[in-house]
Amino acid sequence: MPVTLTLRERDFIRNETFCNPDFAKCAVVEGTGIRAELSLDEIEEIQGYVAAEANHTKSAKRRKELDRLFDKFQVFLDTYDDQSG
Repeated sequence: MPVTLTLRERDFIRNETFCNPDFAKCAVVEGTGIRAELSLDEIEEIQGYVAAEANHTKSAKRRKELDRLFDKFQVFLDTYDDQSG
């Protein structure tokens, strides 16, 4: 499933969560962002790392950014559910 992220989002996930930093290693640059082919399991795994970090951070600004990323990944999962059901 193609997942589009900005470079800032990719770097934020790499640097601010425990997610494997190579998660977007094979991503293709598209405009000002990247497109990575990720499985549903990979999307859920990344989303889990984002959620865990959001639940443990003391910074409201950081939590807001993590919540936004969580919601973005949820859209991909919801889209798949809508197509398969």
